[in-house]
Amino acid sequence: MKKLSILDSVMEIRNHFKNGESLKSHMSNRIIIFFVSCAISINLNAQLTETQKDLYWQPERKIEFSDYQSISDDDCVKYNKIYGVHMQSSIGFRWAVDVPKKLNGKIDKGYIIPVFCKNCSCILSEDSLELKTDQLLFDITEICARRARIELDNIQKEMNIDNPNSMFFTSVRNKWEENKRKFFGAAINEILLEKQDGAYEKWRQSTDEFLEETKGFATKPEDCFRIVRGKPIEKGYKKAKRIIGDLQNNN
Repeated sequence: MKKLSILDSVMEIRNHFKNGESLKSHMSNRIIIFFVSCAISINLNAQLTETQKDLYWQPERKIEFSDYQSISDDDCVKYNKIYGVHMQSSIGFRWAVDVPKKLNGKIDKGYIIPVFCKNCSCILSEDSLELKTDQLLFDITEICARRARIELDNIQKEMNIDNPNSMFFTSVRNKWEENKRKFFGAAINEILLEKQDGAYEKWRQSTDEFLEETKGFATKPEDCFRIVRGKPIEKGYKKAKRIIGDLQNNN
């Protein structure tokens, strides 16, 4: 197919010469088409991974000062008085479980997506260290999401079942939600409150290492779009009406 594509391009250029079109004009047109296609692709990808209210984790999109869009700064004022910080972010998960419409051996699908809530995050003044720390926390949330995916994937393979998410999603999600809170507390305490020497660099290095190790389970644009759309994106699936609760919780 690649050889045919190249041949077609050569024939197209030859025909343009026959019609009196210069090579320079032809190449200019192709360059314009290329950049227009890239712009459309970038715009579509942004629609998959970001809304007016929420920013979903993707490696190339970093949190910016302009993303802190809360109308109220009450939380910022509160924590500024207590801890002396100038920015307050809201970082967590959005999640969904989809199941096959028919029992045909398809495996159910679980989505756990890191999200930065723009409308829930406030700023009193720009602070570069706090911005970097929030990006760090966002990346830590992505690591927790990846660990949850890995755990659910292992459950499916070890138990050879087609409903790992319907059965275990809540338990796994709650586990990594709790781990996330612990990581957040430790990172914020060391970097922003105690201001330990080299704390940010230490956390950044270890986080980058974990991101590299788990890149095979990274959040994909289509995963984000499932949450943005609010309904299944794959044919033959429907939103799960009910999934089993936390199996680790006796209440």
